[in-house]
Amino acid sequence: MKFLDSLLSKLVPISDKEVSIQIKDSFENHIELATCVLMIEVARSDESFDDIEKEKILSIAKNNFNLNDDQTRLLIHLADQKNKEMISLYDWTSKINESCEYAEKKRVIEFLWDVAFADEVIDKYEDHAIRKIADLLYVKHKDFIKAKLK
Repeated sequence: MKFLDSLLSKLVPISDKEVSIQIKDSFENHIELATCVLMIEVARSDESFDDIEKEKILSIAKNNFNLNDDQTRLLIHLADQKNKEMISLYDWTSKINESCEYAEKKRVIEFLWDVAFADEVIDKYEDHAIRKIADLLYVKHKDFIKAKLK
């Protein structure tokens, strides 16, 4: 089952070949892709990856990354592929560490909590995934807690 099938079907259909041609080069090393991969990881961490979480990821990407609908759809599709291929969180957190200031890293953690809270249940595996990502981003524990309580 492909990520966001129900949501993406509302937009223009796209093949994997089109995705690779259109966005792999443009998004490959961007923090937007890294952030989406991490949001998908948090959503999948509790074995209950539902439509509410999928909608939240789509909403965060569209509203915070200054992308149009097609770009958002392409970004999410690529992030889903990359998440499925992911071996280590470090590959993605290192991209954020290289490119972002501390305030931006805190914002990424807020996005992760938004995804975890989307279904109104914080699972221990979601909490653990966000904690691990926060540690890899060198986000202080007090800021991790503040983001959780927002």
